[in-house]
Amino acid sequence: MEAALPLGPGDLQGVFDCLKGCLSQDIHVQKQAEAALNSLGTRPGFCSCLAEIILSKEADHSARWLAAVHFKNSIVKFWRSRAPGAISEEEKIHLRSKLLPLLDQEDSQIAVQTAVVLAKVARLDFPKSWPSLFTDLLGRLQAAAEAGSSGTLTARRCYLALHHTLKELSTKRLAADQRTFEGVTSQLLGPLWSQWGVDTSVLIAELPAALAGGAPQQAQQAVLLVFERWLLQLKSLRRMLLHGFPSDSRTMEPVASIEKAAPAMLHTLDTLLRLVPSGSSSALRTQAAAMLARGCLKLVKTLRQLSEVHPWSVLRCGTLIQALELCCAQIALPSVRSGHVSSAITRQCLQYLHSIVRCAAYRGSPAALSLSAGKGREQLQRLKDLSSTQAAPILKAFWATNQEPLVELIITQLFPLSDKELELWEDSGEEFHEEMEHTAWEESIRGCGEKVFLALLEANREVLAPLVVNLLQRASQGTLGSPNNHRNSIENGASNGNAHAGGGGGGGGVPWAVRMKAAAYHAVAVGAYEMYDSIDFSSWLHASLIHEAADATSTSKRPLRRAAIKLIAAWTTKLKREDRSPVYRVLVSALADHDPAIHLAAVAAVHALVDDWEFEESEFAEYVPTCFQVLGTLLQETSEFEAQVEIFSLISLIIDRLGPGAAAFSPGLLSLLPSIWEAAEGQSLLRIQIMVTLQRTIHVLGADSVNTYSILIPVLGVATDPSQPNELNLFEDGLLLWFVALVHAPAVHPGLIAPLPQLLNAMERSTEHIAVGTRILSSCILLGGRDVLAVHGSRIATVLHNFIGNVKDKGMLYLMPVFDIIVHILPVEGPSLLKAPLQRLLASVICGQESGMVVAAALNVLGRMLLQNPGAFLELFKDAAPLITLPPEVAAAAMAAGTTTGTTTTSPHRSDAVDPAHLLLLATLDLWIDKFDAISPLSNRKLGALALCALLAAPVPGILQRCSGIAACVTSVWFELEGPEAGPEKAHGDYLASFAAPRYDDLAVAVNVADAEGEEHRRRALFDASPVATVQLSVFCKQQMEGAAGVHGGHVLNEALNAMDPLLGQHLQQMLS
Repeated sequence: MEAALPLGPGDLQGVFDCLKGCLSQDIHVQKQAEAALNSLGTRPGFCSCLAEIILSKEADHSARWLAAVHFKNSIVKFWRSRAPGAISEEEKIHLRSKLLPLLDQEDSQIAVQTAVVLAKVARLDFPKSWPSLFTDLLGRLQAAAEAGSSGTLTARRCYLALHHTLKELSTKRLAADQRTFEGVTSQLLGPLWSQWGVDTSVLIAELPAALAGGAPQQAQQAVLLVFERWLLQLKSLRRMLLHGFPSDSRTMEPVASIEKAAPAMLHTLDTLLRLVPSGSSSALRTQAAAMLARGCLKLVKTLRQLSEVHPWSVLRCGTLIQALELCCAQIALPSVRSGHVSSAITRQCLQYLHSIVRCAAYRGSPAALSLSAGKGREQLQRLKDLSSTQAAPILKAFWATNQEPLVELIITQLFPLSDKELELWEDSGEEFHEEMEHTAWEESIRGCGEKVFLALLEANREVLAPLVVNLLQRASQGTLGSPNNHRNSIENGASNGNAHAGGGGGGGGVPWAVRMKAAAYHAVAVGAYEMYDSIDFSSWLHASLIHEAADATSTSKRPLRRAAIKLIAAWTTKLKREDRSPVYRVLVSALADHDPAIHLAAVAAVHALVDDWEFEESEFAEYVPTCFQVLGTLLQETSEFEAQVEIFSLISLIIDRLGPGAAAFSPGLLSLLPSIWEAAEGQSLLRIQIMVTLQRTIHVLGADSVNTYSILIPVLGVATDPSQPNELNLFEDGLLLWFVALVHAPAVHPGLIAPLPQLLNAMERSTEHIAVGTRILSSCILLGGRDVLAVHGSRIATVLHNFIGNVKDKGMLYLMPVFDIIVHILPVEGPSLLKAPLQRLLASVICGQESGMVVAAALNVLGRMLLQNPGAFLELFKDAAPLITLPPEVAAAAMAAGTTTGTTTTSPHRSDAVDPAHLLLLATLDLWIDKFDAISPLSNRKLGALALCALLAAPVPGILQRCSGIAACVTSVWFELEGPEAGPEKAHGDYLASFAAPRYDDLAVAVNVADAEGEEHRRRALFDASPVATVQLSVFCKQQMEGAAGVHGGHVLNEALNAMDPLLGQHLQQMLS
């Protein structure tokens, strides 16, 4: 192909015009420009043109920004690529010389794009092709420092480039790349640390005035620029400190740089936190305050990660306890729950506490180590010594005085619902439930508090469990966190409508005592496992819990009712059998509550009870009709997807746990599904849930699944319709539903066969659905038999033909049962229908392109064909011989054994010219004998043995020369089936392990369809009619040997038998007698 002409300086205007055209409001101009730009993208010099456009400060800003985006994408695609348009080495050298000047962009968006480009190039070229990268960057930083204020932009952009470059290099995981990054760290850490210290001093000096608003605008802007540079430096330092040194949790050797950096960062954090504006000050809304919050967050995150990666260095430098104290103090601030920037900082502080409590190194856990061969025991002992002598005493002393106040603080400050949350509950119960249950724990103060609380409780259950019980008792008495003693009272400065400002109504009229009791319940629910033996749950349940869970009389007690329901769910394992019925009654009643937060909590609780190991269907049966009816109503009223999924999950679980017992309740459920399906139009994920529920319903109904066809057939029509917009999202799940319906169908139904053309279309396009698709084909053929094959047989054969040789072993194994069933059902027409795919299969197998498992499965298909239609079998080889070129070694082996007997007597069918069809058959027979031991299970081995016996009588010269090999295979199966030690139950092979009982564990169906009666009966009937079930091997072998004597001559057969190994001859004689 002719090489594309390179772009040069004369093409700059053309590229620029294309970029401008891409930004046009005229859609036709835009499309033409995009097409032209795409064609230019593969020509040499394109990236160089884009770089020149970005460098041109006078050019249109939007075009320059688009050029920067294309520049980044082209570098990622073509820098190291063999595709057309790959950047040449000469152009790479030119572009590397341009990347550093490209950084000096006033526009921050363009600057980010160019920094990312430099980082991507550095990932591929540093250090081999660009060893001077960091030296050049440091040189530009030095020049910018010497230039004073005029070099500010250059410095900021260099730090931005450093940040992105270090981010890229730090993610490389090969040992050589990590050593390279360690070298970069040694080069950059000193200069960056020094400059960060200078900028830190500037910020601490200038920030108070900037936050107060008293400084001139120019001075405030200067502070913001310093802050931006400081943050970039901090990000780079963080990368180097975390990835530029081996983790001391594995080496157990402190890192000097960490010991130096951690105290300085902690001191800086403490100083900056004191500058964070409090209350509702207008200073909170300034740019300086926002930057300050970002800086504090980044510092806390950095300290947390340093403690995780280098725990011993942090411990040794004395930072650990100071950081823990700072975090505890931050959590105790009155503004923690007021929605200010400090709440984000508090989340990071809680995560820091959690990481320290869970730290494997401090606990002496082997998980902290990367154990070396032969040194594992020594390393583990050293870790335990460090943990017991250094970490444990310090942490034990700290937690001895801080864990109980911290736990009480978490329960009384972080667990109670805030006014803002109660207002959200009042406005939308579904959104409230979504935020409470599905927000990532790292994004929620309460979630972080739960993690810390649980970690502390697990670490010191003996001390903290009694404390939680005491707090629960005080909350029940109304003496916990009262307005007079709560740390966040109005006198202590909590403002801005803080939820903890008083003990009255507020927050939708919910008294503080109710919130606190609900918080205590929440703590007991979170710590259920650890507090299992600390609470008499049964007595508590009857004394108050069950009544609180049922109390719908007052809206002010809703938080307590919800907390009681959730607590019961968490303590399900403690429920006694006699307690379950009243609990079911209360929870099913709560399902019908109009408050979404209540009924969704009840959904989760019922799910926990039904999913419990102790669940008994009989105890729950009386509540099932009401439960299904209420859940159906909830589905129609609920708008949040997560809530709908929870409801469907409960419905599916109930069906699954009740098993056949759910059939009695299916009419009510089926009457609800059509309207829910229609209402879910355009919501693919919800419709998938409906299809999963249908799968379970069909499974429990079994033969009565015909009652679902009124909804099933329309659902399948939509799910498999290629014209509907959500076809890609629904198709796979629609196929799984269809498959479940097919295997349970008692008889053929036109609606069950109707989607077959859509499946065949999909299988003609790709192999994506080959697993479920081949199962569906098998089930449709078993169900519809000749009628299905008469209509769709030719397309099925085309699909099989296209797959042969073009899929991997697993795919080939999916295809074999379809071949087998077609040949079985249509013994006369089947071989003709499958002529082309069988020829292709035979070529693939005989030429050594398939694995042993695939060869064994293919030989089973050929064996069945031989037994049911010997003429078609021989015709297959006759037609295939001209199309198949045997490998020389295979042809030579077949010919040698086929033309020499070792005796002077010859077969009447002997000919000096070997027939190609006979040669192909002999090669297949050699392969069959060689791979016979790979055939399984026993029923398939019997099929193969019967087929080999049948071949003895085939009019093919050379067959009897394989008599010893055939006899060895046949007698081995005879010993398994009819030999002296074989039981009568094995006379016809093992049905359960035959093709008649395939495995479905690789399909993502929601139910176990292996025992589906409909298809099991069809497969059993097919098996019972097969030779494997109706023919006795020893009798059949004797008959075929008599036939062989007639075809080849008795004297030829006798010579072949006499040439056998004596022991094998004895075994054969034993079988025949």
